[in-house]
Amino acid sequence: MPESRVEVTLTARAAAASLRIIAAAVVCGCLYYASTIIITLICSIFIAFVLDSGVKSLERARLPRWMGSMLMVLLMLGIVSLSAYFLYDRAVALLDDLPHIAANLKQLFAHFETTAKNIRQSTSTILSQGGEATIPSVRLEQESPWMQFLLRGLGSLYAAAVTVMFTPFLVFFMLTSKDQIWASTLNVFSVEKRQHVEDVLRGMSKMVREYVLGNLLVALISALFMTPVFAAVGMQYALLMGPIASILSLVPYIGVALAMLPPMLISLAEGARLEPLLVIAITVVVVHFIAVNFLTPKLVGHRVKLNALTVTIAMMFWGWLWGGIGLVLAVPVTAAMKAIFDNVRPLKPYGEWMGEPKGWSDDQEQ
Repeated sequence: MPESRVEVTLTARAAAASLRIIAAAVVCGCLYYASTIIITLICSIFIAFVLDSGVKSLERARLPRWMGSMLMVLLMLGIVSLSAYFLYDRAVALLDDLPHIAANLKQLFAHFETTAKNIRQSTSTILSQGGEATIPSVRLEQESPWMQFLLRGLGSLYAAAVTVMFTPFLVFFMLTSKDQIWASTLNVFSVEKRQHVEDVLRGMSKMVREYVLGNLLVALISALFMTPVFAAVGMQYALLMGPIASILSLVPYIGVALAMLPPMLISLAEGARLEPLLVIAITVVVVHFIAVNFLTPKLVGHRVKLNALTVTIAMMFWGWLWGGIGLVLAVPVTAAMKAIFDNVRPLKPYGEWMGEPKGWSDDQEQ
């Protein structure tokens, strides 16, 4: 009898584990195949969190919530449109000049390839003289996967355009109906858990708001430092490369390499010598160092308490799942998940594993 009970218990545990694996696979499949919808919703929720404080201020000024929501969305669209207006000419010129830039880069890389080929041939000759047989090599060329990686989560340029068009409407409706959505969400839970759920949601919204606004300020300050230096070394598209490099610099760990790549390639295509390339590299590294060690702790704060291993795994997973947009959303999405784990009793061990040990201790003390 005891043996049969043990067998039943083991069978039940194996079935529960199988169901969890199947559920995880279903969730990953939904995240992948419905990525355009999910990314649009996540971006809209993050933007709504950021704009909500402005809507509250307008409400305190006796403006109806729908009018305050509309004004904040229009303000957001105005800032984006104004930025696009100042960068439009440079962006169009860059697009027109892309074939010429690509031809120059191809010629430059062909020169490097020829040099490497000569080195390989010299090495093969030396080995053949030493009695080694020369093995012919076959090189396969394929199309660069960078564009597919950047658009993987959005599917295509058309899907990205549709996402951008729907986002303002979603943000407006989320801001206008915030009280109804908030109440409906709390009603899903039992009465004794509603206050706890409300605290979790408020903490998560505060974390997202501080993270997004802080990183936008860090990117703006970084661009103000990088752009004049790029222009001083004679880069033709400095006004465009400065903001691009500053935004790429925000990506954890690999941000400095990503930020260095576009301006370096543009400078190489323009025939820059070694000195401008060194200046660009040093500028990106110095600005990134200042941003990570001084600007980010001051402007973003320590709300995102994720350890280095968690951030690395999150970037690998979300980057694999959604491409370039996954790298951008990896940290805030994972931090929001940790905020939920920290406040759900069965999931607390996972939240503790994801967080920094010192930060976790500080939270416990508070």
